[in-house]
Amino acid sequence: MKNFIGVVLLLFLFTGCANTRDPNPVMMKQANDLNLVCQEITVAYKSNTEVATAKIDKNNGDDVQDVIVGALVWPGLADFKNADGIEGNALLDRNIRLLALAKEIDCDTSDLPPQPVRYD
Repeated sequence: MKNFIGVVLLLFLFTGCANTRDPNPVMMKQANDLNLVCQEITVAYKSNTEVATAKIDKNNGDDVQDVIVGALVWPGLADFKNADGIEGNALLDRNIRLLALAKEIDCDTSDLPPQPVRYD
């Protein structure tokens, strides 16, 4: 029994060294923004919306799962850094900037998709 407890303690010690990925959010303002034309803005906006939706949908509901996995199964498997949620929200922030640029140069924004609900 002592060996089993020792092994479990060692496993928890080693999993404390496990690391989930850090968020890598996109910058809201980018160097080339003022050179974008309407078509480029539309493509970027639609692409950002698609990726943000996937990231936010993937991340919604994971909080309880992370607590259960982290506390009961294997702490290194839980994503407590919320990388997908942060990256999804950053893409939505970028879209706010792109929409402002589109309106500034009189682009037609009627065909832009609606934005998903931000991850909280």
